[in-house]
Amino acid sequence: MPKPIADDKTKKRPTCACGHVHASHPNEGACERCKCQQYRERPRRTRGEGSFFQRADGTWIGRVELASADGERRTRTVKSKDRNVAIAKLKQLRADVDAGRIAVTTSTTVEKWMLHWIDNIHAKRKVRPGVIKDYRACIVNHIIPALGRKRIDKLTPQHVRDMHTAIGPRRTAELAHVILQKALKDAVREGVVVRNVAELVDKPQYAKTKRDGLPVESVKKLLSTAFASRDESEATLRAAAFLTGARPAELLGLEWDRVHLDEGYLDLSWQLQELSQVHGCGEQGDDGYPCGRKRPGWCPQRRWDLPPSFETRECHRSLIWTRPKTAAGERDVPIIAPLLTALRVLRDNNTGPNPHNLVWHRGGVPIGPRADHRAWQSLAQDAGLIGEGETLPRYVTRHTTATLLRAAGVDEQTRMEILGHATVDSQRIYAHADRTRHLEAMGNLAELLG
Repeated sequence: MPKPIADDKTKKRPTCACGHVHASHPNEGACERCKCQQYRERPRRTRGEGSFFQRADGTWIGRVELASADGERRTRTVKSKDRNVAIAKLKQLRADVDAGRIAVTTSTTVEKWMLHWIDNIHAKRKVRPGVIKDYRACIVNHIIPALGRKRIDKLTPQHVRDMHTAIGPRRTAELAHVILQKALKDAVREGVVVRNVAELVDKPQYAKTKRDGLPVESVKKLLSTAFASRDESEATLRAAAFLTGARPAELLGLEWDRVHLDEGYLDLSWQLQELSQVHGCGEQGDDGYPCGRKRPGWCPQRRWDLPPSFETRECHRSLIWTRPKTAAGERDVPIIAPLLTALRVLRDNNTGPNPHNLVWHRGGVPIGPRADHRAWQSLAQDAGLIGEGETLPRYVTRHTTATLLRAAGVDEQTRMEILGHATVDSQRIYAHADRTRHLEAMGNLAELLG
């Protein structure tokens, strides 16, 4: 019997008239599968074009190879007992692949994608470090416990609603929804999933708590306690918080060269934040990092975990100056008479070491947010505003200023400019008339506080 023709990839393969592909021409008789005795030569399909064949059980199979960025070979398959139906399915599959409607996925879980997204995609954007920190905490504490083990390409709208239920009717549920929606939007762009199921579900509703400021009498009590039982520096810091409406980080990072006592205003163009560093020596291996150190702070090539375009100035250890989150945040705030007097006294008495030229410090060392939080809670407790084990939000000073300005009849535009909220005109250029208007507004606040 003659030898069969070898199935060489460089040669054409024989095909029955019915479409059955043979490894070689049978020399006698008909095709054992389809009994067809007519053969035609057909070129081998190119890679990615797909294949079409019939299994031994009679089922027609259509298969298309998917393009993969990681080099792994992946395919999608359609099948039917009816040959024409299978052909139609295969054509539709090819069209979906060409149009990008088919995602190239593996068994990637929600947990794996979310951690990859926050560290390698979202963190590379111009996003404030505090936002990344809050997002990562929400992912670890809420999204992963609810959805982490599920395959990301198998997520459904009901899974998203189940996450809402697991978190409960609070602000965190809305934040988790927003984060998941952003992460899935990038997953669609990366070809990990076909659709963003979080966009198909409404954001959860929750009972919003009204953030009112402290009553005037409580403010007076707290400030009188500060000036009676705390040092001059801390007492002035608390007074400045209420009399400027500045954010805590803006006051902690305020330098004397941005305090214009003669002109009577503060330049709040920087704020002090405590940020993290990461290893700069390379990727972590089985034996640890290339530098041999465990903590990033001891790595000789350590760097700040910040986007490249993020504007910063180093201060002390993990404390650095950063710009406010919006252009409106960079502003000049008027200094009213009582605060102006207190700041002059503080400057004249500031004779010790102060290498960073900070207005408020402890023996030349900057005051970090955690130390400031502890001191604030201690003062609030001594003033009788909170009891043992209770806390008073640090931002209550800012809310109080906004409330008092409103009570003093200050118009909304002026309040927004003083507090650094985003406005239509976000330029940080104030005319002299604007500063006069701001000073008059803050003077009304001083009258309320007596």
